[in-house]
Amino acid sequence: MRAQTKLGWILFGYGIVAFGIGYVALRFALVLPPGRYAVMQGLAVATVACIVIGAFAYLIAATFTRRLASLAEQANDVRQHPALHAVEVGGGGDEVAAIARVVNDLRARLTDGEEARNQLVADVAHELRTPVAIIRGHLETMLKGAEELRPENLLPLLDEAKRVSRLIQDMRDLNLAESGRLRLDREWIAFAPTLDEIVSILALEAEDKDVTIRTEGEWGGELYCDPARLKQVLVNLIGNAIRYVPEGGNVLVAYEASPGELRFRVTDNGPGIAPEHLPYLFKRFYRVEASRNRMSGGTGLGLAIAKEFVEAHGGSIRAESALGEGTSFHVVLPLFPLHP
Repeated sequence: MRAQTKLGWILFGYGIVAFGIGYVALRFALVLPPGRYAVMQGLAVATVACIVIGAFAYLIAATFTRRLASLAEQANDVRQHPALHAVEVGGGGDEVAAIARVVNDLRARLTDGEEARNQLVADVAHELRTPVAIIRGHLETMLKGAEELRPENLLPLLDEAKRVSRLIQDMRDLNLAESGRLRLDREWIAFAPTLDEIVSILALEAEDKDVTIRTEGEWGGELYCDPARLKQVLVNLIGNAIRYVPEGGNVLVAYEASPGELRFRVTDNGPGIAPEHLPYLFKRFYRVEASRNRMSGGTGLGLAIAKEFVEAHGGSIRAESALGEGTSFHVVLPLFPLHP
């Protein structure tokens, strides 16, 4: 049976009442002796019934019209200033109140989205401020003749240009992943050789800090994934561990396969992370220590990118840490794609 609205049920109920009153009035007029008085009495009862029904119908229509007008006015205020207004129409759980709840839900989402966009713009502007200032400062110095145009003087400019280019590329990849539009070029690859390749790439950075990187695992199988994205995840997690572990520290990458999935973890014996920071580790531009700059703490996008790339493969990632004991990132990836 087709669902009826509450207003429809109310009007239907009043229609039944009106029919009943009219029927009683008619029967009353028919059973009385013929005469002008009996007919007039029946007509009077019918007239009163019509007046009562009309009054009830007017009150119902006026009430709903007034509430709908209030809803439209408040919705317009929400459209213009979503952060300052909310819709309130009362009336319990009827359809108008349900529409108000939907409008308030859309308002909350719109407000959250606007805040996220504003924060993103502020974060990007903050990250770009320093490299742009460095490039501008060096160029102005050269133009004034205080610094010669020599290759060694151009190296800082090249480094900062690369940093800006990497930030832009990271932001692009992150936005594609968050919107579900990241393209994955999957193929079968052997995980162990891929991990060894990444460790060898990061070995020089580890040697500079006297950090030891170890791998543990005997699984020699293959993983169906996007090799470039998987390598980026490994680089971000292992590089992050090397960056934050103290000199002489240790980084362990352990992996194992279980039915249908590959598990690996990156563990360091660094200072650890306080519990209040753990829920925000995978947020873009988030740094545990606000005092860290981009030179020592990266762009703040590495963990966010790792999370999005892992989830794009249908996997999951989580962090565990204790102050003074180190940090561990646990990754689970399906051996086979969830969708063809």
